[in-house]
Amino acid sequence: MTLKALAELRGYLSARLILSGSMDVLCHFNRELGEPLRLQMVKSIEEDPGSDAIPVIEPEGAADFTPRIGTISSAAGRISGQGIRLGVAACLNGDADALVTAPSSKEALHLAGFKYPGQTEMISQLCGVEKSIMILTAGSLRVGMATTHLALKDVSGELSQELIEVKINTLHQTLIKLYKIENPRLAVASLNPHASDGGIFGDEEEKIITPAIEHANRSGIRVEGPFPADTLFPRFKDYDGILAMYHDQGMIPVKMAGFGTAINLTGGLPFPRTSPDHGTAFDIAGKLVANPGSMIEAIKAAVDFVSGKVTRK
Repeated sequence: MTLKALAELRGYLSARLILSGSMDVLCHFNRELGEPLRLQMVKSIEEDPGSDAIPVIEPEGAADFTPRIGTISSAAGRISGQGIRLGVAACLNGDADALVTAPSSKEALHLAGFKYPGQTEMISQLCGVEKSIMILTAGSLRVGMATTHLALKDVSGELSQELIEVKINTLHQTLIKLYKIENPRLAVASLNPHASDGGIFGDEEEKIITPAIEHANRSGIRVEGPFPADTLFPRFKDYDGILAMYHDQGMIPVKMAGFGTAINLTGGLPFPRTSPDHGTAFDIAGKLVANPGSMIEAIKAAVDFVSGKVTRK
């Protein structure tokens, strides 16, 4: 998928792109695709592989890695985790301007000792950032997540006024920094059906979400809600960003609006980080049938964020 995306982007991007992964694996699939790319292994980002070659840096352990396509393993998780570490370090050191991550298996990462709910949390911790936010975008629909990879039964206990305030503020700042929206207008989805109908279906809206929204407004952020999700998302164009309370509440409308082209980005980091809107798809691993659309958009977005070309749609 990544190689397909890079092949389609040839001639479109002037940015210098660097791949991290197993050179043998990348070369194997490049050959299977008819060798659309010229790959050249380098030992450092500064090394110039030639004008038409894409440099490849192997993360620790990749040289000795023998993959089993479509199989979860600690070895694969180790390479994936080391690749993320390498990319984050390059961005923090100023050797790279942005990070685009491919889908990775959370199970494989856990087997390798990377005990994070997902890449968003891992990258945030590696950056030393506590106030980050996962944002899914499809065109002008931009949805931040108050909670991310969490069992539905645990969402209510995870929510707090402080958490909601942090997520509102981080979403607000990301829209200003990356999307160049001077004074974003935000909306917050309720947790419960009908925003709890005055407490009939829960009290999180009254006790947690509404006070957080009121505090954010007092601090100068334009934010409204909480609104029932089923009536909020159909009018998403009224807002520059929406804060969802849990994973599927925000994911479902984004995937419906742009399945295959939506992207995931992490707000609150010292550099842009994007990724596709989907997972590993082990059922089609190695078959060369993966749709590269979302990866193409993730790469383009990262380049545009760095260049400042992203504008409000």
